[in-house]
Amino acid sequence: MYRSKRRTVKTRSLQEKLDTTIPRASKATISPPTSSTLWDFPNPSKVSTLHLSTEERDICARRINFETIIDLVNAGKLDIEIVNTAVSRVLRAKFEMGLFENPYNAAPASEWNKLIHTQEAVDLARELDRESIVLLENHDNALPLKKSGSIAVIGPMAHGFMNVSFSSLLAYRGVTPLDGIKAAVGDKATINYAQGCERWSNDQSGFAEAVEAAKKSDVAVVVVGTWSRDQKELWAGLNATTGEHVDVNSLSLVGAQAPLIKAIIDTGVPTVVVLSSGKPITEPWLSNNTAALVQQFYPSEQGGNALADVLFGDYNPSGKLSVSFPHSVGDLPIYYDYLNSAREIGDAGYIYSNGTLEFGHQYALGNPKAWYPFGYGKSYSSFEYGAVKLDKTNVTEADTVTVSVDVKNTDAAREGTEVVQVYVVDEVASVVVPNRLLKGFKKVVIPAGQTKTVEIPLKVQDLGLWNVRMKYVVEPGAFGVLVGSSSEDIRGNATFYVQ
Repeated sequence: MYRSKRRTVKTRSLQEKLDTTIPRASKATISPPTSSTLWDFPNPSKVSTLHLSTEERDICARRINFETIIDLVNAGKLDIEIVNTAVSRVLRAKFEMGLFENPYNAAPASEWNKLIHTQEAVDLARELDRESIVLLENHDNALPLKKSGSIAVIGPMAHGFMNVSFSSLLAYRGVTPLDGIKAAVGDKATINYAQGCERWSNDQSGFAEAVEAAKKSDVAVVVVGTWSRDQKELWAGLNATTGEHVDVNSLSLVGAQAPLIKAIIDTGVPTVVVLSSGKPITEPWLSNNTAALVQQFYPSEQGGNALADVLFGDYNPSGKLSVSFPHSVGDLPIYYDYLNSAREIGDAGYIYSNGTLEFGHQYALGNPKAWYPFGYGKSYSSFEYGAVKLDKTNVTEADTVTVSVDVKNTDAAREGTEVVQVYVVDEVASVVVPNRLLKGFKKVVIPAGQTKTVEIPLKVQDLGLWNVRMKYVVEPGAFGVLVGSSSEDIRGNATFYVQ
């Protein structure tokens, strides 16, 4: 931004004055808070909450704070230096943003429609949504669906509020899965909708309508998941099941949602289940009992259209999980980069649906492995990997190793997108290190039946560790390179050596 010389001088002198009168870090101290008062935002009279302002951190400042601060200072309960420190941070931010030089630079309200919610922005939101959808299962090519016949759309997340907003402008509800499916098929197919149950309730009174909708249809799409609206302040009565200040002791579906899915499956109609959530859901029985299983993490307002794009094959799914899905909450913590150990993981046990118990070792009736691992995600296409190649195998810390692999889209009719992932294993280290670490990936679009060579660079400097002296070093020795479609689906490997 251009600034005149005079304006720059004035700003600089004023900022120097600010430095002199309001130091960056006040020496004022105050008694540390107790855990019960640390985040007591509405009651600033408990001034122990304000000690964080002397540590270069800020906390929420509501209207009641400003209405009370003067009285607290006058009464000697709040050191004015704490207030000065907080004010200085606000002023510094405004100086750095140039707000004193050009204070009213925002677009006028009359121009908002030209800048916000443009077609370009809507298209981008839809693209981001569909690229983030993860196909977990697709038995017997149940997906993509045909845009004909009859389709049941069922579930509490199929046509409810979308998890959007928290913006300075009011957003409309967005495109729900039902909206998106209807728009995709137009008048080519009959849509039978039933909610079935609420997101949070055990009430099954809506099951009969949902079962009837499924029986009248060629396929059923059941959308279930979690709900993260604020049930206290914003949406009274719409009880949140996940999100900020909402803790749970189970990752299973809440209320009647799992029984609803079972009721639809029991009709014999092919059932596609969509998990709409902001976290992993632990319902492993879904893997082998549904025609297809899809994970849609909370989308934008275009989520319904994006889901329809994937369900009907207008977009070939390419999303990969950025988090591991456990079999149950008892498996937590679960992550792909667990530390190496001399003890092997024991075989898993299992509780079958008929009640039969199969005992394992170390994990008696559970599975320590992820239900779906980090980096996992299917496609309507399939991909074959060639041999992994390295451009050099003897390197120094300053080098970059280029990993290359040929990837073929074996689908003769459909373009596909694969996310090629590179994990590195430090074969011998002076301290305990993760069994593998993701160090690179590339998302590549591969035309039907064609092969692409994918190259991913690895900086040797990025392969270091913190040794026993807490110094970051790249230790000499062998490093294994694992290339695959997920953290567990490794298709090839190679080794290089650091001198």
